[in-house]
Amino acid sequence: MKKWRGPVAAVVASAAMLLTACGGGGDEAADTSKLTVWMMGEGSEAQTAFLAEVEAEFQQKHPDTDVVVQYIPWLEAPKKFQAALAGGEGPDVTELGNTETQGWAAQEALADISDRMAGWAEGRDILPDLVKNAQLEGKQYGVPWYAGVRGIYYRTDWFAEAGINTPPTTWEELLAAGKAVQAKRPDAYGIALPGNSELPFYSFLWAAGGEIATGSGTSWKSGYTSPEAQSAVKFWTEMVTVHKIAPPAAAGWNEVDARTQFATGKAAMAFAGSWQQGAIKKDNPDIEKVWGTFPIPGPNGQPAPAFAGGSDIAIWEDSKVKDLAWDYTTILLNKKNAQKFADSVGFFPVYQDLVGSEKYAGDKIMAAFATTMKSTKLTPMTPKWVEVSRNRTVTQAMNSSIMKGQKTVEQATADAAAEMESILNAQ
Repeated sequence: MKKWRGPVAAVVASAAMLLTACGGGGDEAADTSKLTVWMMGEGSEAQTAFLAEVEAEFQQKHPDTDVVVQYIPWLEAPKKFQAALAGGEGPDVTELGNTETQGWAAQEALADISDRMAGWAEGRDILPDLVKNAQLEGKQYGVPWYAGVRGIYYRTDWFAEAGINTPPTTWEELLAAGKAVQAKRPDAYGIALPGNSELPFYSFLWAAGGEIATGSGTSWKSGYTSPEAQSAVKFWTEMVTVHKIAPPAAAGWNEVDARTQFATGKAAMAFAGSWQQGAIKKDNPDIEKVWGTFPIPGPNGQPAPAFAGGSDIAIWEDSKVKDLAWDYTTILLNKKNAQKFADSVGFFPVYQDLVGSEKYAGDKIMAAFATTMKSTKLTPMTPKWVEVSRNRTVTQAMNSSIMKGQKTVEQATADAAAEMESILNAQ
């Protein structure tokens, strides 16, 4: 594998996440008294308690090894990981976002765990697309930990007030619902649209039959100038510019902004992930009485596909205790613990048999997300994607420019396609 240097390091760092992986070799000559684990985020009470249970299970096999968990805020992760990559003190095991795995693998920050993964029986049941997403040049560099999809939260009481008896299942019904609620509640918007976020938009793109980009060998072609893609861009942006069920400010909103608008009673609907229900309840503890969810609709009555977001677990290439790290990884990610952790944070386990469980059918929040988990897609599988998505924010800029009246749909999609291709095809 060719190691990337210079600008590429900055590209991957900007993603605010890092991947580690494990490779072969024994730990006989290494200090096995400590295993360092990096987890992303602030560390909730539920996650801390869960990881303590994982450590206890791990120590049944390795009683002389202390597990040291360090929480790395997502936005601070780039500097932390870059310092480790440059020769500083890094982790043995780390979490990272699943869109960044290939980028860090290209940096040779992660160990090749292909042989270990092939020999792990439970791992064969993990969703194949998520496993493939953690590969580079045919080698495995991460293991999927949990997954989540986005849907639409809505106020059931406001819908009833507006005479809406069932959640929208088409684009036209989505518009009609937003307008009906606004007619009854002129002080609120129909939907909190995260115009400066890319992942909710992709559901509309894929539902319309469009693609982000397609690759052939080392060549990539953006799909943004296709009629299907342009119809999705048009619908997404016209929720602000024409139908006005979302405000002009939505051009700059991210998903946190959108969920906050919903939680604080400023919007009837919001695009958000299953894992964000805790944050919504924190902003409005009473909202549980009057909320529900439904899948992001496609244009013709079928749920739209959704991006399968989540995290991978990997082992740092420079770890001296890769055998210990792999043992910890397989305990952390076994089916029992995968289900327990997913339940505690509002994500889904990555095992095919668990994600298809009927346990979600009766949950008024998770049922819609479970439906969407049956139809997921991923962003282009290339280590250069992080430059398109995170550094240059090509898709976000495209949609925001239309919402702000700076470009037409045709101009914005053509510009975005050209920029995307220049990045993905750069030598």
